[in-house]
Amino acid sequence: MARSLRRQAMVLTLGNAFTRGLGFALHLIFARLMGAEALGVMELAHSAGMLALVPVTAGVPSAMSRLTAARREALQPQVLCAGLCLVRRLALATIAAMLLLSPGISCLLGDLRTLPAIWADIPCVMLLGRCSVYGGYCCGRQDTLTPALNECAEQTLRFLLSVALLTTLGGRSIALSAALPEAAELVAAGLSLLLFIRMAGSPNRSVRPDRGLMREILQLSVPTALSRLCVTGSRTLNAVLLPVCLRRSGLSASAATAQFGLISGMAMPLMMLPGIVTGAVCMVSTPAVSRLERQPRRLRRMMLQLTLTACAIGLTACVLLYAGADFISTRLYHEAALAPLLRLMCPMTVIMALQQVTGGMIAGLGLQRRSLTGTVLASAASLLLTALLAPSPALRLFGAAAAMTIGQLAGLVWNILVLLRSPALRSGEKNENFFSKKCLTFRGI
Repeated sequence: MARSLRRQAMVLTLGNAFTRGLGFALHLIFARLMGAEALGVMELAHSAGMLALVPVTAGVPSAMSRLTAARREALQPQVLCAGLCLVRRLALATIAAMLLLSPGISCLLGDLRTLPAIWADIPCVMLLGRCSVYGGYCCGRQDTLTPALNECAEQTLRFLLSVALLTTLGGRSIALSAALPEAAELVAAGLSLLLFIRMAGSPNRSVRPDRGLMREILQLSVPTALSRLCVTGSRTLNAVLLPVCLRRSGLSASAATAQFGLISGMAMPLMMLPGIVTGAVCMVSTPAVSRLERQPRRLRRMMLQLTLTACAIGLTACVLLYAGADFISTRLYHEAALAPLLRLMCPMTVIMALQQVTGGMIAGLGLQRRSLTGTVLASAASLLLTALLAPSPALRLFGAAAAMTIGQLAGLVWNILVLLRSPALRSGEKNENFFSKKCLTFRGI
């Protein structure tokens, strides 16, 4: 089991390393071809697009993985059929709502130039939602190669199309430049879905989706979706709130948008670099933890190994970012103001790595509802601190960075408490105490 888990994690890690490497290179190209203001507009629109993806992608992969792993191979296609049917219904409702509300969302974001990018994001709801179903289904079948190859193909096409579109059409207007990467993502998502259907197969059309399975997938995914909705919603609110706070600190509207692009489009992708490995660990840990739910001793050992691995990965990234802040800011991004921000935010790499892996373990144990409260409280604390700290002329982005870090730390502490109080571990402790007492009694002690 341990060898199989390491092999699956390695496959996903290699795939993540390739896609995150391309993504990092793409953000460098965005920063140079688009400029900080257009990058800020793109990030504003992207926050709304991520919010629309929550109902069809958050919780669905882990639910599919858990239910697929729990069934015999002959019954696994039924889970796929139910997942695709459920996501199709959710996606159609979400697309209709986004088309109706997109002008209002653009006004709420405070910049009408985000509207073309939001429109380009809307069809991705259906495509990426179905991809998430296939990704969870493949991981539940211990097939991590298919999702890894698909992610590599999708990111490669997105990279090539984005560069080609920005080179030929970019610079004509900020709204167009911000929408071009989202159009490239739409085409890449379509390719990814076609590859999934080709490699993993599509369910037999004569088989009707099992309503019971659909309800089960929905019940498992709703807590995670609500948690992700809270996180993504807080990011969207932060995308609205932070430019306002920066304007209150004395910056102009264009300077505030550029500063928002600095933290969201340059600093935050670097904080997510540990996800190259921890994202893979999270994906394979969910079905593995689910299989060991009734074996508390092996479960504790695996959870400890996963936690130590995530901590080591996060610490390594933290040290590298702190030491290389000047090189990254001046040589790669050509933004000298980025260096002090990276040094302040680099501890977030440890927090986010641990939070990602603990989230995978929580999903494997089916404890998503218990983690939801912590996510809501952490997001609320982060927004409140942003509103208090970012308007200060002496803090600005540093206040926003501190607020984000504190919010992530609060969410991590809550996840750890949920795992420590999980029924699987506590029942194991009771059983071990019972057997140890019996052994002592037998020996006459």
